[in-house]
Amino acid sequence: MKKVLVLLLMLLSLGQGYAQSVAGRLVDEKQQPVAYGNVKLERPDSTFVTGGVTDGNGKFLLSAPEAGDYLLVASYMGYVTSIIRLDNLNRKTDLGEIILYEASQQLGEVTVSAARVVAKLDRQVILPSETQLKSSSSGYDLLGKLMLPGIQVSSIHNTVSTVGGGGVELRINDIKATQAQVQALRPASVIRVEYIDNPGIRYADSGVEAVINYIVKRQDSGISGGVNLMNAVTTGFGNDNVYVKANHKRSEFGLNYYLSYRDYDDRYVDEDQTFAVPDNQSRYRYLEGVSVPFGYDSHELEASYNFTETDKYVFNAVFRGSFFRSPHQDYSQIIHETDKADLQSYVWSNTDFNSPSLDLYYQIVLPRKQKLSVNVVGTYIGTTYHRDYSEWQLPERTQLSEYGYSTDGNRYSLIEEAIYNKELSWTNLSVGFQGTQAFTKNIYTGSTNENARMHSSNFYGYTQIQGKLKKLNYMLGAGVSRQYYDESGEGYSYVSFRPSVSLSYPVFKGATLRYLFSSSPYQPSLAALSDIPRQLTDIEMERGNADLQPYRSYNNRVQLNWGNKLFTTQLSGGYLYYKNPIMSEVSRVDQTDGSYMFVYAVDNQKSFSRWNGQLYVKMNVIPDRLTLSGYGGVGSYNSEGNSYSHHYTSWYGGGSASFDYKDFSLSGEISTRYNSFYGESVSFGENNSSLMCSYKIKSVRLGVGVLYPFTSTGWSAGDKLVSDLVKKERWTYIKDNGNMLFFSLNWDFNYGRKYKAGVKTLNNSDSDSGIAR
Repeated sequence: MKKVLVLLLMLLSLGQGYAQSVAGRLVDEKQQPVAYGNVKLERPDSTFVTGGVTDGNGKFLLSAPEAGDYLLVASYMGYVTSIIRLDNLNRKTDLGEIILYEASQQLGEVTVSAARVVAKLDRQVILPSETQLKSSSSGYDLLGKLMLPGIQVSSIHNTVSTVGGGGVELRINDIKATQAQVQALRPASVIRVEYIDNPGIRYADSGVEAVINYIVKRQDSGISGGVNLMNAVTTGFGNDNVYVKANHKRSEFGLNYYLSYRDYDDRYVDEDQTFAVPDNQSRYRYLEGVSVPFGYDSHELEASYNFTETDKYVFNAVFRGSFFRSPHQDYSQIIHETDKADLQSYVWSNTDFNSPSLDLYYQIVLPRKQKLSVNVVGTYIGTTYHRDYSEWQLPERTQLSEYGYSTDGNRYSLIEEAIYNKELSWTNLSVGFQGTQAFTKNIYTGSTNENARMHSSNFYGYTQIQGKLKKLNYMLGAGVSRQYYDESGEGYSYVSFRPSVSLSYPVFKGATLRYLFSSSPYQPSLAALSDIPRQLTDIEMERGNADLQPYRSYNNRVQLNWGNKLFTTQLSGGYLYYKNPIMSEVSRVDQTDGSYMFVYAVDNQKSFSRWNGQLYVKMNVIPDRLTLSGYGGVGSYNSEGNSYSHHYTSWYGGGSASFDYKDFSLSGEISTRYNSFYGESVSFGENNSSLMCSYKIKSVRLGVGVLYPFTSTGWSAGDKLVSDLVKKERWTYIKDNGNMLFFSLNWDFNYGRKYKAGVKTLNNSDSDSGIAR
């Protein structure tokens, strides 16, 4: 009877006459056929399309009603379910043998026993395991458990960066996501995570080093929401989030609020200074830090509306508001100098920032596999910054000097973007355009009284093709950008070309070799272009440079990926070169009365280069239970200035561990400082360490953790200036973070009917206030 049923199902499938189909054969680890196994095709959002069972030899054939992206799900009792992504299924595809691994124990409704990684040309596609999804409480938490190579995740601070501290853009269904949205993401709704460690030509103008895209099920309950809380016990530290969604017919409404605050009592800054003063003399000072309060609170509010006609069009409108207040960015120091009485300095500074924006998006699906997406974002950024510096003599506390200035900045911007996509038989074609128009007005008062009016624009057009030539995958992109800047009739206009090449080739089973090349221009920031002087101390001043010019980068990278179900490794190396980069320029201005002033500025220098190599290893010690990862690398830096030449080498490393059992989860991470060099400055990164455990009770997850365990000094980071004129080494310490105990609570709910919202594929934002501090 079973054989008859199988024959009928196969005949029905063949009789449908669809041009796009998928065939294969299920076998076990001993290469024996898995007869009468279950196979089905699903949409990427897990919607069922068609299904069947294998025949006596484990063979199957399934037809899709139309060309597109699908998931093939193969399962059999006692075996771990296998999920295979099928991109652009538009012809008959034979997958060959698909191995089903025997389950070591009963895992209920587990669909993937361990995170599976599918290597693509421009990205890695990770299918999280059911245990990882169930044991995670937010998008950051899930990302940390995936242990992506080259990525550092702090689910405590809710931050993501590359190991070298570079920017990482987070997206949800290809929508650029805010910190609040990633924190509110329900891991159970995640289908897969796309890790783009080589952002294509579309991202070339964004300046990010990696893109992580969460693909989630867009079938939400009629009403869903939740609360995520993380707060320290004895320290002012918190990351809290509240969110809710509701839908009616084709409409979806959302509201999201995120609060992050810090209130530290024990923060201090130590500093060594050596100045080359006139007559070939040097002046040495040791600045001993004094503990003073430090704190801020950051608020993000988002209201959204989505209207979708499935497979026809999507309209999305989002109002965002970001508000930041830091009343205490102060620090104080005792100044020790040979043959001089001790002085005490105090810096009072505060910042207020508010930025409302309106984001409108429209996408229409056109005939013949075409799609057009348009995004328009209007943003206002209001910033006020105030800084006062005072020195007085000890012990009588006689005031010797005082400097201060305030900045009131206002920026208005309009960002527009359009992308056209066309699927061809031999390649995928993308053509896009991005444009930004911005007007900035800054008013400086105090020791400096100036007004700055700046107008800037950036237009960027690009095209990209992606395809396969036998075993060689390729992606070729080309873009042209025009940057324009004007301040009071002075500025620049610069046109540049942005090529991008990515090649990928399977060298042996489970291993892929990739080569990446890109070249991009960099334009000076608005703050760097502002040549308004800002007095820092009695002998130090800071200013920008209105004569700065854009410069170009050339980036080459080679990467070897290899892995299986228990072991993953990545070996990578790269060479980065900047021609005429904007780097530091320190000068001394001598007066006829014998006084002097050290001026910190920037200028276009000769060149900058960096060689780097890194090895990453991840092991599933106990599949779906215990995972360990570790990485180590080295960076070699060369700065060639107009009047200086520096070389610097740094080593770094780190690791993490994650253990999950039923509703219990335990994780920890540790890393050394990542030190980098640019211009004449060394940047000392952080020594990170943390431990956290949690337990889930129905829809509530309770957790407890400690930040910087067994560390009395807490958090610390620093920098070092190695100029011939000024040598400085400064370290900032926050002892409150040491052995900081915190608790977390995560609760989410959903009920009502199901609804599938349209996916927005473009998202833009403006965060450059343009003020100089």
